[in-house]
Amino acid sequence: MKTITIWFVIVFVVAQITALEIHQNHALSSTSPGSTTASIFNGTASKDFRIQCDSGSLGLVRSPTRANIYYLRGVCGGLYSDPHGSRCSFLDLSMCYINDAGNIRPQKLGHFTDSCSGCTFYSSHGSNMLACTCGRGDGGGGGIQEAAIELDNLLYVKNGFLSCYGYTNFECPGENVPY
Repeated sequence: MKTITIWFVIVFVVAQITALEIHQNHALSSTSPGSTTASIFNGTASKDFRIQCDSGSLGLVRSPTRANIYYLRGVCGGLYSDPHGSRCSFLDLSMCYINDAGNIRPQKLGHFTDSCSGCTFYSSHGSNMLACTCGRGDGGGGGIQEAAIELDNLLYVKNGFLSCYGYTNFECPGENVPY
């Protein structure tokens, strides 16, 4: 009788572990409402670009030829032609964000860099952040203030390119310096 009880416990535990693994895999592959994601490296857009990009490759680069333009640089997977490949790309963040009275917020073709400067990229509690000094404008009482925004909720990867609002910029040039 003891042997049957032990077998029953072992089978029960294995069944629970299998059910938990299935639940976790389903949770990882499912999407939250309003997001466009799928599994890693399948070539479709993923709002959580942290999954498809090498975190060590992400960084902010200031354009040497365009005044006050900041690019996010990253090496990301999700190539349509090579599911295991990756590419380096740059994304002009002024195509994705606006300065709204001293606060940076998402907006297509927002050109936040027209009134924000001194931007830095950093990671905080697992989130990718952009911080800048931004003008508040006349409607915001004038002056300047520090502003920060989490990038993870807007940016995504499409065919290995960092993207926002359907925009991608360009693959990293040979000298790895943006235009």
